[in-house]
Amino acid sequence: AAVVGIVALAKKTKVERRRNNTTLEVEDLSSRGEALLTPTLPYLLGFLRALQDHADVCTNPSGCIPLCVAENKLVIDLLSQRLVQSETAVRAFHDASVFCYNNFLGLPSARASLAYFIAKHIMYPEQRNLSYNDALQIVDPEFVAFGSGGSSLLSHLALSLCERGDAVLIPAPYYAAFDADLRIVAGCVAVPVHMKDPCVPTSDELEAAARAVESRGMRVRILLVTNPHNPLGIIYPPRVVRSMIDWARTRGMHTIVDELYALSVHDSRTGYESVLRTLDNDLRNDVHHVWALSKDFGASGFRFASLYTQNRQLLSALANLNIFSGVSHPMQAMMAEVLRDDDFVYRFVETSRQRIRRSYEMCASRLDEMVIPYTRATSGIFVYADFSSLLPEQSPEGEARFTELLLDAAKVILTPGHAQHDLRPGMYRICYTFVSPELLDVA
Repeated sequence: AAVVGIVALAKKTKVERRRNNTTLEVEDLSSRGEALLTPTLPYLLGFLRALQDHADVCTNPSGCIPLCVAENKLVIDLLSQRLVQSETAVRAFHDASVFCYNNFLGLPSARASLAYFIAKHIMYPEQRNLSYNDALQIVDPEFVAFGSGGSSLLSHLALSLCERGDAVLIPAPYYAAFDADLRIVAGCVAVPVHMKDPCVPTSDELEAAARAVESRGMRVRILLVTNPHNPLGIIYPPRVVRSMIDWARTRGMHTIVDELYALSVHDSRTGYESVLRTLDNDLRNDVHHVWALSKDFGASGFRFASLYTQNRQLLSALANLNIFSGVSHPMQAMMAEVLRDDDFVYRFVETSRQRIRRSYEMCASRLDEMVIPYTRATSGIFVYADFSSLLPEQSPEGEARFTELLLDAAKVILTPGHAQHDLRPGMYRICYTFVSPELLDVA
């Protein structure tokens, strides 16, 4: 309601100025600017409200507890300790190249470090003896680029690969910000694809969704796949990923694979295979891999994401777009050093998985106690739970009312299912790594 009010007020103000003044005034915003008044996340206002009264176990135990944002705050200390080492900062600033213009896809040394990291830690994590030179034979640094966050790269990919009004199919439920990522600059339409089993999308369901979109006069241009999955916390098997890509290729579509949680698999019994390995590193011109520091390294504020694509024309387009959204050179230099530090990366990932698992098990056990069904998660930093039995009514309105009750009475904020395009009222994402285990216990 607050969002609708903001937009309505802006439009009303513009109309009244035109009606009441004979002198033409400069309008505050264009129609495009007015469209930007809508928050990128439907639950953003509740989250901002919670930050004004953030709970603390010792000083403010009755404050608000936001569990609606997927940030891993359990590992900030680990990365911070590594970055504040004096030699890391010295190396980041001692080279004059960090002060100057360079290739807008990224510093050559940083692109090489990330290519090494992708090959060794995402594609072949079991090959601990993989050398730097051998890794660069697998992932060519020329096919690696940086962007200021995963949202920025997705926006640039949509702008470069689509026409305004083109459709992007996304298996639902999905990360709520994808809608804005694809719409604000590129003007693309995110289309949720509802599956019989959300954990196992099928090509038949994708085809049915594509035909439905085309019947409305739209072109289906991109398939966006998140693996490990947000918000379900599951991993698509390699055969499912390959099946989806094969289907997209029969239609001449591009596939973007978001692997932002590749290193956040917290169930030791579960294997994860990157799409890069599934395709034997043969991405052709139509598969594009996105990863970022924001989730696996708990550093969303760094605005540091990577694109790995073998499409040279796309990279040329991105080089021009990155004038507006590149990653600062000192940040590239620092992270290049960190991502090549195998000892640190292995320790960090292992500790991160242990901490994630501890919080997940705490959250899952409380849901079991309350007899609240949920999707058994093996990865990611959230659990997807079914609170439908507690809704005042089984409808989107009932879910909205329960969301308000959670905030007003319990002072807990979860990610509502409607924001993630789930048709089932009462589904919520619980981001359990946003707070300490002690505060999670209070929640």
